[in-house]
Amino acid sequence: MSHHRIPAIDGYSPTRRAFSNLAATITAALMILSGGLFIGTPAQAAPSDIVSVSSSTRAADAQKLLNLINQHRASKGLAPVKYSKSLSGIAQSQSDRLVKEEVIDHSNLFLTDRRAAGYNAAGEIHALSWQNSVPDLMNWWKGSHAHNKVLTDPRMQVVGIGLTYVDGRLSGTGEGWRLVGTVDSYGYPAGSGPSDVTRTVTAAAPRPQADTVAPVAAKRVVPPAYTVKGGIKSRYQALGGAAKFGYPTMNERGGLVNGGVYQNFRAAGGAQYKFMWSPSSGAHVIKETGVIGKRWKAAGFERGWGYPVTEEYRVGSEMRQRFSKGYTVHWSSVTGKTWVTR
Repeated sequence: MSHHRIPAIDGYSPTRRAFSNLAATITAALMILSGGLFIGTPAQAAPSDIVSVSSSTRAADAQKLLNLINQHRASKGLAPVKYSKSLSGIAQSQSDRLVKEEVIDHSNLFLTDRRAAGYNAAGEIHALSWQNSVPDLMNWWKGSHAHNKVLTDPRMQVVGIGLTYVDGRLSGTGEGWRLVGTVDSYGYPAGSGPSDVTRTVTAAAPRPQADTVAPVAAKRVVPPAYTVKGGIKSRYQALGGAAKFGYPTMNERGGLVNGGVYQNFRAAGGAQYKFMWSPSSGAHVIKETGVIGKRWKAAGFERGWGYPVTEEYRVGSEMRQRFSKGYTVHWSSVTGKTWVTR
């Protein structure tokens, strides 16, 4: 996943001055989804896309997420983070915004909002679940190098948690989002920080924004009955099927160069995969939400480097994938760098 560094900000004031000692402490992990979500003007979700829940449900889910974060930190020998209601207000506004705009991106609000004043380290992460599952969010973050760096940053002491519950059918894109989560993490110099820091989440956790609707019955979303067939079906099943790649989000589609076809799949944690087949390359899969997949897309999809001729495979500390025009994309788990050879 991509790693986005935020320019230095002077505390909470939106000034243009940059402090070099703060620049190295501010990190944001950015999850980018494929498939037209960011093409053109973001779609505006109807208010009814956001579903209200009881304060007790919201608090219980926030507590579950806080516990999962601290269990993960403990497994790395790190001190637990505490919860702040005021910082959760920042995270909640961002989580709601993502649903309203039907995007997954970052603004600088978590850096400039006065409720976060005085920090010396800050990070923000987002994730979404198609199953209304808090563990889905955590599993996504743990599985992403950039997001996991924010979760396990030893400088972080306190977090804000925002959870937005969604009806499972966005008005603009039709995406089946059910839960969007934002965690804003902060570190503070000794003796500073929010005054409302606690070890537990109370039922007074932040509520959805004012433009959300009254509680409504959640829609029962039935996945479309798409068909998987031919070479793509054989490869999909051989590599692990739905347990690994999720379910198709479309039927097989042709019209690619050299007689190729493709079909998109989406896993529960948010990862998106493209299975591709051509007469010369056979069927292989590319993880579109991975660093290798994103470089391949930026190079022009199959028109650029060609079709995948392998899946991602590990060589020492590298992940690699080869393409039909002779290109190999490398990603280092040590340095986080990506490069291409031919």
